[in-house]
Amino acid sequence: MTGYYIFILAMSLAGVALLTAWLIKTEWGTKALLGAEYRRNAMPDYLPFLVIFGWLILAAVSSNLLEKLASDYAGWQQKFITYTGFITIEIIVIILILKLAKRYFEEGLKGFGFRAKGIFSDIIKAAAIFIVAWPLVLVLLYAVLYIGKMIAGPEFQIERNEGLAVILENDQLSLRILMIFFAVILTPIFEELVFRGLLQSYLRNLNYGPWQSIFIASVMFAVLHPWMHLPALLVLSVAMGYAYEKSGSLLRPIFVHLLFNGLTIAFALI
Repeated sequence: MTGYYIFILAMSLAGVALLTAWLIKTEWGTKALLGAEYRRNAMPDYLPFLVIFGWLILAAVSSNLLEKLASDYAGWQQKFITYTGFITIEIIVIILILKLAKRYFEEGLKGFGFRAKGIFSDIIKAAAIFIVAWPLVLVLLYAVLYIGKMIAGPEFQIERNEGLAVILENDQLSLRILMIFFAVILTPIFEELVFRGLLQSYLRNLNYGPWQSIFIASVMFAVLHPWMHLPALLVLSVAMGYAYEKSGSLLRPIFVHLLFNGLTIAFALI
């Protein structure tokens, strides 16, 4: 455990150092996104919201249906069936979004932010952005925990993400592999396509500034997660939105998201 805490401390100190350097270089962020390019598109106004609310409704309906169909199975098998359904839905929606992006974005998927050129730079920059966001996320999580204990008493705990809870509460290898794929690979791709690729690009197309677009999309992203996580996820989402606006590449926020989900699960298992 000593090595674990040393790693957390080292990453947090590195994040503070990188954030300080970024604030100085960009004059407190005011010059960070000067010249950030629009991702020209002809999306109908309803499209991002149709995708978001359609997905939420489909997920809710399929969850109830799958739970009923799997009611005769053991608990972990019920989770396996339910999340297999969720994975299927997200893959279908991802394919739909990519088809829509190819149709509505200038230069198709390349204009949407999917391009192989610069992928190694995206990985390195994503790691740096994640390290910058990490100490802020930790501070906000501990702040929520501290305030919660003050209000509700010492027994108060931050609510776990449902996917993480399934991983920690079940030791079946097949279920854990499925959930890790869902949480670490599929969900970052899916959520970044929706909230950065569609929603943030749509807001930019309405002539909102880059920071305004990032913040609005980030609020919508954060409120769809457990409320105790909202402050921390808002900061993380702003970092992912910045990664998208700065680079024009969707791979960069996807890598940031992947790192966050992957390390969160790894630390929880440790």
